[in-house]
Formats: sequence, C-alpha cells, structure tokens
Amino acid sequence: MFKNKFVTGILILLLCSLCFSACSSAPAPAPKSSSSGGSKSSEPAWIKKPNASYPEGQYVVAVGDGKSMEEAQYKARANLLGIFGMKLSDESVIAEMFQSQETASGASWSDTVTSDRKISSSAEGILSGCEIKENWNKGNEHYALAVMDKAKTISIYTDIIARLTQAIDEIINVSNKNTIDGYARYRFASTIAKDRDSCVNVLRFAGGSGSVPAGLKSENEYMTEASNIIKAIPVRVALTSGSQFDTERRIQSAFAKTLGEVGFRTGDNSSPYVLEVTLALSDVDSTNVNKFARYEITASFIQVSTRQGVIPAYSINGREGHANITEARQRAVRAAETKINSEYKGLLEEYLSQLR
Repeated sequence: MFKNKFVTGILILLLCSLCFSACSSAPAPAPKSSSSGGSKSSEPAWIKKPNASYPEGQYVVAVGDGKSMEEAQYKARANLLGIFGMKLSDESVIAEMFQSQETASGASWSDTVTSDRKISSSAEGILSGCEIKENWNKGNEHYALAVMDKAKTISIYTDIIARLTQAIDEIINVSNKNTIDGYARYRFASTIAKDRDSCVNVLRFAGGSGSVPAGLKSENEYMTEASNIIKAIPVRVALTSGSQFDTERRIQSAFAKTLGEVGFRTGDNSSPYVLEVTLALSDVDSTNVNKFARYEITASFIQVSTRQGVIPAYSINGREGHANITEARQRAVRAAETKINSEYKGLLEEYLSQLR
C-alpha cells in the first residue's frame, strides 16, 4: 500500500526540509517582560497601535493578551494566523508529521494555554519567521507582540512552497493513478496542498505575489481528481460461498449497489479489485415455538494481482425468527440485505476519506 511503502520516505524528507526551514528562521528569544504598576499612560503604544514601532509597509504584526506571558505570546501568534485568514487546526498531515517526530524526541510541539487553545505544529510551521518582539505586563494582564518581517517572510515562504510542491509532485508520480493507491496519493496530495495554499496566502499578504509559482493546484482540485479516480476503478462483487442461500441475489446486489453509490464502477472478471463476499446461514437451536436462522457475512475488498486486502474486511451477523424455518432463513437474508444497505456505504466512505 502507498501508505506503508511510499509515504514514510516522503514524510521524513519533507519533515526534515520543513524543520530545517523552521529552525533556520526560528523566533529569536523574546525580550524580558517589562512590568508596570503605574497608570494606563505607562502602557506601551504598540498594545493599541501595533504598527507604532513596526511600520505596516515592512512588517505584519499582531497583539495577544492573556493571564500569563506564555498565553499572551501564543495568542499573538494565533492572531497573526488570523490576519492571513487561517485558523488553528489539528487536521493537517504536516501537523501530524511534526507531532510524531517531536513526540519521539521526548518533547511536545503543542502547548495548551489557559484559554484551552492550541498552536499546532502546522501553525508553527506556517509562522516560520515570526518573532515575539515585545512583552509587557501590568499585574495579571500580559501582552505580547508577534512580528513578521515581510521581506524575510517572502524569502522563507517561497522556499517552503517550493518544497511542498516538490513533495506533491513526487507523491502523485505514479504510472497508473486509477487504483486505490492512486486515490490515496491524490488525497494525501490534497492535504499537503491545503498547507501550501495557506503558505501562498501568507506570501501574497507579505507582498510576494510575484513569487507565487504559476499553475499551482488547490486542495479542492486534488480532491476532485481523487473522486474521478474512484469513478474509474472497476470492482467485481463475488459471492464466494453461500450462494445457495441467496437465490434472489439480494446480498450480492446490495454490495454492488453500495459500491456504485460510493463511485466505483461495476467490474467483470478482468477487474483489478474484487469484493469477495461469504454468506453463512445456520439454523439456531431454540426451545422457543418459533424457528430461528442466523446469518454471518464477511466482505473483503481485495487487490486481485496481490491477493491482499486493501480495505478492512466488513463483517455482520444476526438472527431472525418465524414459525417455520424456511421463512426464518428468508428473513435472515432480507435482514442482512437491509443492514448492508444502511451501513456499508458509510463505513466504506469513512475509510476511503482516511486513506493517505
């Protein structure tokens, strides 16, 4: 699978590149907090007018406040993200990369502040070049000023965008994209493109529109291509055992219908993927006046060339009763059909949405 064989190498290379970029532009140590017990007149001008000491033409600035200096500094960075039209999020794969790497080294990339907000590792990456230039406190009121030099920002983000673009190009470089592997690659590319889109926003805001490469695809464009890939993949549904219990092809048709609703094409014997379904039906011993039949179904999504499952197997079971065993068996099959129709599509879509 793409996730196991390909992603690890790409992530390590991309992680190292981004870490190098972030470290080379890491915020300088914040100045020592200055405090005042005086009147409001002693309050620094930058708290109300952030550009008082850092002209707008040269800098992007944002103020943060909190009950501690740490909280004020993190809020300042978060507010700087807001200027770029971005929000703190833990959804980014890039964030996951930073998180896992730093966890392995015994530290944490995310700090929870008293407001229960977090600056994710992805946000820290987006804020490469950000420095806390000013601190001030009055009693329990703390303030911090986050500053990004526009010229420095343009240089940093031009490089980050180039690195992310190279990573995307390598990820989608596959001879046959119309596979589950190809689908996973394009979904992963869309996630990286989301971070790249954010970096482009930062670059443009800093006045570097001329440095944005032409022809960059957006997150949505890669997601659209992923959806088109699913539509091009044929999948054959095969009831490999228990066909004598499914004389009306209810079970096989239910799975075929669900695959079609998700977007897969109906395949034949030459299809690269097959959904192998097993159906077992057994009578249940019971002292009850009614007779009961138990159904057990397993569906395995398999790549034909390797005979390996590419999606976790789906299994259901249950039992149905009636005055006679023949009708109990029929009811069991119909109950299984209903269950497949009601839940398999959602489970399949959920798993596909998590593929990377």
